[in-house]
Amino acid sequence: MAIRVKLHGRLRMVAESDQIELTETVRNVGDLLDALIRRIGEEAEKYIFDPGSRELSPSLILLVNGHSIRMLNGLNTQLTEKDDVTIDSVDIMEIVGGG
Repeated sequence: MAIRVKLHGRLRMVAESDQIELTETVRNVGDLLDALIRRIGEEAEKYIFDPGSRELSPSLILLVNGHSIRMLNGLNTQLTEKDDVTIDSVDIMEIVGGG
């Protein structure tokens, strides 16, 4: 199963791309984030997780097929291959403040 990951903000800069396609087997969002960190590098981890924890950074919004994982099953949100869709779309966006 291939999963397309769209990146925004600092993750986009670290990956030097706005989109990555992961082809390794991932069962859930936690697996996907681990695969993403392996692909991009350890620097991405500090933007994804709170330092020293496995908690998703509160400055990230992570969407699976348009739905926030915070409203689904968090890092355990399952990723499945659809009958008519073979690629899941996952968006990771950073909340930016200012004025």
